[in-house]
Amino acid sequence: MRNEKSSEENKTIKENIRKIIQGKRKKLPTGYREKSSKIIEEKFLNTAYYINSKNILIYHPIKGEVDTKIIIREALKDKKNIILPRVHNYKLKLFFVENPSKQLEKGAYSIMEPISRLCKPAKIYDVDLVVIPGVSFDKNLNRLGYGGGYYDKILQSIPEKIKKIALCFNIQLVSKIPVMDHDIRADILITETKIYHPR
Repeated sequence: MRNEKSSEENKTIKENIRKIIQGKRKKLPTGYREKSSKIIEEKFLNTAYYINSKNILIYHPIKGEVDTKIIIREALKDKKNIILPRVHNYKLKLFFVENPSKQLEKGAYSIMEPISRLCKPAKIYDVDLVVIPGVSFDKNLNRLGYGGGYYDKILQSIPEKIKKIALCFNIQLVSKIPVMDHDIRADILITETKIYHPR
């Protein structure tokens, strides 16, 4: 009974954090969001993880997230392979995307997703670097997603040696996110002012 209560309490706390952080992120001025996204992007592109990567699993930005379109564009210029997810039967299917302007369409939850007939399928073992989305993070690199569980399933199947990098604005940081044993942390967290590594 105690565990059930703890689980329900954690669920409530997570929902409150989601509501608060999404509200704060939505209120960020467009100019600040654009400037900060560029700063975060430059930090990411200068990491050894990016430089040494070939196949990057990343997400298309929604709801005022850090603008990952910048990274997608630069990675393609650098002759790296971009892998984006598509929701299919309540799971994420992965596809290589070579031309975002022609190979993406608005899909589940109004997220831009690969058009499956125009893209080559990708597998987990193709990935050598992951950029993970999240509503909120703490300084211990714990992640709070949107509640659908799609990325949780993907992250649990990613080999531990593959680095998982999170990008977020400072206002998305909280002191502590409730986690379960199966939750996967980021390996690095990049904001507009700092890069956080495991403690």
